[in-house]
Amino acid sequence: MRYREELAWRLTAKGTPLSVRSQLELITHVASFCRYLLAQGWLLADPSKNLPRPKKPRRLPRAIMETTEVVRMLAEPDMTTARGYRDRVILEVLYSTALRREEVANLLIDDIDAAGGYVFVREGKGGKDRVVPLGQSVCDLVKSYLGGVRPEWVNAAGEKHLFLNRWGTGMDPQAVAHVVHKYAKHAGIDKPVSTHSLRHSCATHMLRNGAPIRQLQEMLGHASLETTQVYTRVTINDLRAMHSKFHPREQPDEDAK
Repeated sequence: MRYREELAWRLTAKGTPLSVRSQLELITHVASFCRYLLAQGWLLADPSKNLPRPKKPRRLPRAIMETTEVVRMLAEPDMTTARGYRDRVILEVLYSTALRREEVANLLIDDIDAAGGYVFVREGKGGKDRVVPLGQSVCDLVKSYLGGVRPEWVNAAGEKHLFLNRWGTGMDPQAVAHVVHKYAKHAGIDKPVSTHSLRHSCATHMLRNGAPIRQLQEMLGHASLETTQVYTRVTINDLRAMHSKFHPREQPDEDAK
């Protein structure tokens, strides 16, 4: 407990308090060392077991894209080529489902129900499975991709991954991230856009349009509603900006000019 209190008051070389992330890293190192000592028989019990951990602050997403920006990015891939078509489907799936990049990279052909409009996410974050809706327009793209584009990428019989790389095997998460970076840059979007940006943007846009937060929590695969509620703070900021712009009491007094 004293160590935890000391960390809370410890200052960095610049004279600023330790960040929560730095505190957690130090506590993790201490806990690992205690477990080692316990395993070696130097300790009878683990003194770090009940050491309280500081909570990470819930931060607003860095880059929320506007719907117009998303549309611009989705229009960038050259769909007359196999690579462009594949990339367009990747972007559409990311924005439609708010899946994480690892989840998209791990998708198998059988995980997509294009007829029913669902994606089955196997062992998402925390090892949990979930089912996520897939928009009808994206389902149509997936059907075309599977029927006429994906076969051009296959290099080995029995390859089941939905999205393939140039060697005909499943893409890794970093390759999925590269697709997003590439087309965001081509679209001239001056924001730090990433796969998580599309995830954040999907959630925010759905909330703006009235999506119930409980259902959104299930779609995003959040274990806690508190994690999902960070998006309500984004929409509240939107409302504040709208209020300042349109409320009559917030407008300049014409008579005062």
